[in-house]
Amino acid sequence: MRRAPRGMALVQALLIVAAIAAVSMALLTRAEGARHRLYARAQADQAALYLDAGVALVRLQLAAMPQGGAVHRGQAWAQERRNRVIDAGTLSWRIDDLAGRFNVNAVADGAGVESDTQHEALVRLARAQGVTAAGAERLANALSADLATRIAAAAPYQPLVLPVMHPQQLRYLLAGEGPAFDRLVPFLAALPSDNPLNVNSLHPEVLAALVPQAPESLRSALLQAVREQPFLSAEDWADWTDALTDDDAQLLTALEMEPRSHWFEVHLEARLDSVALRRSVVLDMDASQGRGAVVLSLPAPE
Repeated sequence: MRRAPRGMALVQALLIVAAIAAVSMALLTRAEGARHRLYARAQADQAALYLDAGVALVRLQLAAMPQGGAVHRGQAWAQERRNRVIDAGTLSWRIDDLAGRFNVNAVADGAGVESDTQHEALVRLARAQGVTAAGAERLANALSADLATRIAAAAPYQPLVLPVMHPQQLRYLLAGEGPAFDRLVPFLAALPSDNPLNVNSLHPEVLAALVPQAPESLRSALLQAVREQPFLSAEDWADWTDALTDDDAQLLTALEMEPRSHWFEVHLEARLDSVALRRSVVLDMDASQGRGAVVLSLPAPE
């Protein structure tokens, strides 16, 4: 009978030791988790600095181009950079000329061609990327100059406030058509409504949507001319259209195109160990902006 208390005391001591060990392990695990989170945060902050450096580098590259000169995809800016070493990580970036895309703000304004033509062009462009007929109409109606039309198109959500700052603002209008919207976005831009198209960087899909009545031979001839020798001045572009028939020339000149641009979108990716950050930046490289103004900067999805 005397040994029972000793056994009980031993059991209690073991339980206390086990409890202390469990608490210690929990504290160590928590401390290790905090260390990993702190390390990941430091990596993310450093990767964000790499993105900042990338934006500054791209601005310098674009600012070095002749002001008011021709912009085309044969220039250095159009070459994608992959995995350039920067400090302990890597930086990749790709630049696109926004003046070669469909300007969603022109739907309300109707700059260059009638607004209903812009409406129809957006519907055609969206349908070509797999957006449903109802979705394409809703998208175009949501950009209407008429507030009642915009309200009806956006319902039950709030209507768009014009002008649109970035095409991603339109995503909620096609909530059930995400993959189709993702295919459409690379052909869209949100620029001042009167911004001319850049004939040298115009996407074939955008050209087909804007002038569906143009013969395929005319659209192919224009795209082939740009591939062989981009237009270097407004005079070069005027000389080329002057050689066309009156009907063909009228179709193209109604689009108000020129061989220049100062609107660019930069897609950047910075990697540091297991951390990857992406950013999309809209730049206005107008001469009055010095080395170029960052108009919009958005974190890009995976």
